[in-house]
Amino acid sequence: MAGLVAAPRRARRAAGGRAGADGGGPRPAGHARHVLPAPGGDGDRRGRAMTAASVATGPDGVGADERTAGTRATGDLAGEALPRGHHPRRRLAAWRPGAGRRHWLFAVFLVAGTGLRLLAMYAYRPAFEFSGDSYAYLTLARLHQPDPMRPAGYPVLLSVLAHTHRLAVVPAVQHAAGLAIGLALYAFLLRRGIGPVGSALAAAPVLLDAYQLDIEHFVMAETLFLALLVGALMALLWSPRPSIAACALAGGLLAAAGLTRTLGVALGVLALAYVVVRRLGWLRLAAFAVVFAAPLAGYATWYHSYHGTYALSGGDDAWLYGRVAPIADCGRLRLSPEQLVLCSPYPPADRPGPNYYVWADTSPRFQLTGTDEHKNQVLGGFAHEVIRRQPADYARMVAAEVGHYFAPGHYTGYRDWPDGAWRFPDAHTPRYFHVSEPLLDFDERHPPRVVHEWAAGLLRGYQHFAYTPGPLLAVLVVLALIATGLGLPRPRLPGRPRHGQADGVLGPPGGDTTAGETTGSADPAGTSGTAGANETGVGAAVAGGDAPAWRRLLERARRRPARPGVDPVTGERRRIGADCALLTALGLAVLVVPAATVCFDYRYILPVLVLFPPAAALAVRQFHLAPHR
Repeated sequence: MAGLVAAPRRARRAAGGRAGADGGGPRPAGHARHVLPAPGGDGDRRGRAMTAASVATGPDGVGADERTAGTRATGDLAGEALPRGHHPRRRLAAWRPGAGRRHWLFAVFLVAGTGLRLLAMYAYRPAFEFSGDSYAYLTLARLHQPDPMRPAGYPVLLSVLAHTHRLAVVPAVQHAAGLAIGLALYAFLLRRGIGPVGSALAAAPVLLDAYQLDIEHFVMAETLFLALLVGALMALLWSPRPSIAACALAGGLLAAAGLTRTLGVALGVLALAYVVVRRLGWLRLAAFAVVFAAPLAGYATWYHSYHGTYALSGGDDAWLYGRVAPIADCGRLRLSPEQLVLCSPYPPADRPGPNYYVWADTSPRFQLTGTDEHKNQVLGGFAHEVIRRQPADYARMVAAEVGHYFAPGHYTGYRDWPDGAWRFPDAHTPRYFHVSEPLLDFDERHPPRVVHEWAAGLLRGYQHFAYTPGPLLAVLVVLALIATGLGLPRPRLPGRPRHGQADGVLGPPGGDTTAGETTGSADPAGTSGTAGANETGVGAAVAGGDAPAWRRLLERARRRPARPGVDPVTGERRRIGADCALLTALGLAVLVVPAATVCFDYRYILPVLVLFPPAAALAVRQFHLAPHR
């Protein structure tokens, strides 16, 4: 049996060798030699320089002639062949003795992050609670009904953990999730060809940022939201062309993120746009869209059955009113008599921040009468009138607060949510931080706080300097934006030689497989290699009418017309550009949406720790590929 299997292999190798030997003369333009830079910084130990054709068609050169003729290369592996570790022998080599030394820096970060989290669990027991949100989440975990203000994603997790009857389990699970997020980012960047040092540096913020450690210790939804977001990104960005199942998984995880924090809905829409721009195919687009929309629609229906309106949560109108009330100039607004009650008698410079207008008992909004639905209509009408009549003031306020996140240091003004609420507390924490109220556990009891001061003091000292600086985040954004621009296709000027595929033809970054590609051939018609056998077999039977109509339609959708091949370097650069655009757009949305609708709060910056650093790491990879454009 071994001889029967080996014979065809030898024949194919001999054919490939003859093709290479007989194909003398000048090399076709599409086969210009590209010596690909070592993705991980160490290079290929065997020292082989790979041509663009060999990367795209495999080691035996199958499909080289078809590629020269302008057909698609095998699997369109642009972007998949470049990262290290995909070849089986390379994967085995990674486990040889001493290979782990390459990952020493990440190991240091991971051990340090683990130690810090263990120290936090020892210093502050059993957990931190933010009295407003944490109390509500713990109550909702028992009620199993939609809350008027908060979606039910996080209470579902708490209802599972409630079976332990131990509040300390919540921060333990969330700290473990924080470590898993850092590990996932590191593995992802290694797969994408980033070296171990660059990958470790990109994963360091989420592992070591003291504010991230602090928020993981809270009974709050932020850590679950972050884990769902990273899971969705791994599903979408892990492979050059994510499978239908991966797209569906990404949509489902982003839907769960939207049911944890409604911000996740906006991020899901951006991810949907990414799937469209990548042109991954309508089946993948449909899988993502359906699995993303179905849970949200189902929850909105459930919410309607309790509260009479289709929504994921309430209170948006109250928050938006609080957002615009500090700048509202009622002399320029067209307001109803009822809305005039919402105006402040003080000049804008002397007004308090959004939290006062949302929560304080003396806020003008509590002078409204009627049903909750009517009050929300009045508040929403007032807020939208301010935005319509004062667009410049509103835009200036939002831009200033987004820019605040990129400023040096951690400081807050009188209108911002106090930074001290997200610092490891001492015995003198002010009550208005809402983190010093009696704890509430799963059984509606009030467990005592246990603080080991020596460990708590270490964490407080660590937090004074161990956070991600705002200017560094700004630099990461700029790098990602440059990489996005470098990944855009360039129009082919008249007289410019064509290499593989014109840059003006926008193909999916990382490739777009067809029926021929999945069989290992570059011939989309299936006339060579195993593709021909497939075409004359099952594929031909389906296309020829022996299969049901729905099978024929599905087969036609999967086997789209072939486009000219993309050389691996160009394909990888386009894929990196699209990925950087997605990560940057998600990060900016994480900052802009709360600044435009709620208030400034350093808690809202934490998701960018898993977005901007990986985007910048991919940008560096983009710059390494730049000379090969």
